[in-house]
Amino acid sequence: MSEKDHKPNSPQGETAVEVQRFADHFKAKVTGMVQHRAGDGPLLEIPVGTEVQVDTAIASYVLSWMDPSDNQPEIVTLAKREFEHYVDNGDLQVVK
Repeated sequence: MSEKDHKPNSPQGETAVEVQRFADHFKAKVTGMVQHRAGDGPLLEIPVGTEVQVDTAIASYVLSWMDPSDNQPEIVTLAKREFEHYVDNGDLQVVK
C-alpha cells in the first residue's frame, strides 16, 4: 500500500474532534441571563448569583444547584456550545 491509500479521499471523510474547554467537574456562577428548557416547556431562567456545580457529559454540561426558595435540588443540561456561549458572553463565570 502506498501513502496515498491512507489519506481520506475528500475533506468530508475527515472527522472533527471537539476540544473540551473545561474540566470534568467544576463550579460556575450565574452573572447574567442564563436560560434552560425543562422538557418541551417554556424557557426558564437560572437566577443571577446562583452558584452551580457543573459536570461534563458527552455533548452537554449538567448544571445542579439547590433552589433557595424551596430547598430542592435543580438539575438541568445545556448543550456544550450553549454553555460556552454563556461563558463567552459573561453570563456564566467559571469558578476554579
